[in-house]
Amino acid sequence: MLWMLGTISIILNTLCTAGAGVGMVVGFVFFLIGFGGMKNRSHTLGSLQMSKDTLMIMGTMGVVLVYFLLSSWNLRMMGDTTFPGMLGSAIREVSGRQLLTAGILNALWTTMSLYWLLPKMFNFGGLGLKVQLIALSAAGTNVLYGILSVVTT
Repeated sequence: MLWMLGTISIILNTLCTAGAGVGMVVGFVFFLIGFGGMKNRSHTLGSLQMSKDTLMIMGTMGVVLVYFLLSSWNLRMMGDTTFPGMLGSAIREVSGRQLLTAGILNALWTTMSLYWLLPKMFNFGGLGLKVQLIALSAAGTNVLYGILSVVTT
């Protein structure tokens, strides 16, 4: 059962990490397209620093970057814990505790960013229900696997 939960968590974290990475790349490309479309302003970085749109874009990209880093950290630790290789139970115990901590951080950041930061602070509410469920399920499986691996070792 623990192996199956770990595999499901790896799949969910892979989807979240890939989605956040693609979102950052696409967001950066569209930011550059919008930056190139400025006609009545000078094309300097100084003119972009105080723009409300620029601050909102950078804030959203910052939230996604933190989510990407947390999700990839969870993915790496989930892989080490589920498939320990030659390291055996020693890595399972250490990775289980770290995974529990990272899962709690990921769950807090996911909940805070989906329901407070993105919609209220940055006026971004374009994520669908499926994306929210995948993100919350990934964080939940990380916490559950971390608890189970700490208890069983």
